[in-house]
Amino acid sequence: MQPSFALVCDKRTKCFLLFIRGAISTKERLTAATAAEVPFHHIILSEGQISNVVLGYAHCGMLAGARWIARLAIPHLHNKIQEFPGYQIKVIGHSMGAGIGAILTCILREHYEFSSCSCLAFAPPACMTWELAESGKEFITSLVNKNDVVPSFSKVSTESLRSEVMVSSKLDDVQGHFHHGLFSSISQRVAFFRSHMLTISHSTEKIADHDSSISEPLLKDSADWIQPPVNGHSIDCSGQQVVTSEERVTLVNTEDVTCVKSAVSGFTSQEDSDRNGALDTHQSSTTTNEGEEALNQNGTRNDKQKEPISASGSRQFFPPGRIIHMVAQPPPDPTPGEGTSSNEIIGIYETPRDLYGKIRLAPNMIKEHYMPSYISTMESLLEQLQKGDDNTVCTTSNDL
Repeated sequence: MQPSFALVCDKRTKCFLLFIRGAISTKERLTAATAAEVPFHHIILSEGQISNVVLGYAHCGMLAGARWIARLAIPHLHNKIQEFPGYQIKVIGHSMGAGIGAILTCILREHYEFSSCSCLAFAPPACMTWELAESGKEFITSLVNKNDVVPSFSKVSTESLRSEVMVSSKLDDVQGHFHHGLFSSISQRVAFFRSHMLTISHSTEKIADHDSSISEPLLKDSADWIQPPVNGHSIDCSGQQVVTSEERVTLVNTEDVTCVKSAVSGFTSQEDSDRNGALDTHQSSTTTNEGEEALNQNGTRNDKQKEPISASGSRQFFPPGRIIHMVAQPPPDPTPGEGTSSNEIIGIYETPRDLYGKIRLAPNMIKEHYMPSYISTMESLLEQLQKGDDNTVCTTSNDL
């Protein structure tokens, strides 16, 4: 809980720069892994008076690291502010250091002499709840590089990803069992009827209609034939009919498919049943409870709750402050035979916070988190800005 940091006085820009490093050592990684959610309240000052208090939760390890740095840095900052009046305080961090820096900035701004403190967070992790993250939009800027996964990585988002993977795996198993069971059932029925083909085709004059006595034994044998079980569930296809008309035998009808589908329904997971039941309960309650609708219309309840609580009781964390995302775009007219990596265009967007409530998998989501990748992307962006091609730079997320 004691991250590495450095406090620098930059006389050229008239700033005190407080740099916080990301997790490199084992102890720093343990700080990042201490991801329990703890209460954290941010006091907002206005002209030296308390104007508002923002309640929320924050990452335990990062909050402890921020408070530890604050205890060490505040005395030095207090002395230097008196020595160099008018200097600004800027907190800069990467990865875990970005999350610690954002929380530290909130702590420093609770002191009147540090009320102008700001933060620049590179690759910030999801480290605080929605209200706290929103309260820092005026003094915290979070910069995200391409497919970096860390800003959307939290306990709730990982649980959601795990649930999606499990559901997808179960659906694949159900489809596999369904196709295997259907194929097995049809193949065994075909073998059964082939064994009776000799009796049916012995003499064409003995082929009867639907109500004849020849078709009745076949129907009886077909009904008594033991169906193959599918995942422990027997298929009752007593409604199987064999039509011997115009010297043709219909092996499978719609009732077979219905029987197989009824057996496959046994593979539906309990989670899906519970979810469907909860959905039905929610729909019925919303249609009958007019009082709750009145509360929503009066604004006493927020329909877009941004802090969902997972099944394990964890709260959703988000990256702090105003989020700026650098996105790689292919060139408008790529040159044939050349890769797009060297010719890519970097677009910069101010993205909505709820975009980072879900993990989006990408091939380079880990590589693009490290600082060399951030530097490379920013250098490409600066080159485009120096060329004066304003059409390649975007400022909103409407074009995404």
